[in-house]
Amino acid sequence: MVGEVAGAVDGTALPADARVVDEFRDGRAGTVVVAAVTDDASAGAAVLAAVRGSLLVLDASSLSAEAIDRLCDDLRRLGAVDRRDGRPRPAPSADAVVDDDGIAVLRRLAQGQHLGEAAAALHLSRRTADRRLAAAKDALGAASTVEAIVIAKERGLLA
Repeated sequence: MVGEVAGAVDGTALPADARVVDEFRDGRAGTVVVAAVTDDASAGAAVLAAVRGSLLVLDASSLSAEAIDRLCDDLRRLGAVDRRDGRPRPAPSADAVVDDDGIAVLRRLAQGQHLGEAAAALHLSRRTADRRLAAAKDALGAASTVEAIVIAKERGLLA
């Protein structure tokens, strides 16, 4: 099963002595919890397993987008999160340019602000900030916000 988990987290080396479990209650340092998050209770259990030191591979596809965002925000407070939604990576638009508002949103997110905080600081509605972020991700060919931030940094857009 460790091979399957390694495939699920490609590019991330698992400890040789990692113990793979499928229940959050077994989560502690040295374990990899592979489980589904289906509601607020299991999301809370996942966060507690991360606090105890477990690595997590989660399927949160049954949650709403807002619940997934909250879960990822909570987990980011504890460490790195590699969020994947299973969709193919979009091709970067050849003629699309990230506008100043999109860069401003990405810059604030790169500094650790949540989208709502970035929107308030930029005097935008949350929905407008979300649209600016989506346009920036499309222009950069990024499948996730983290990927958009990395690409923007590599291109010198966030300097």
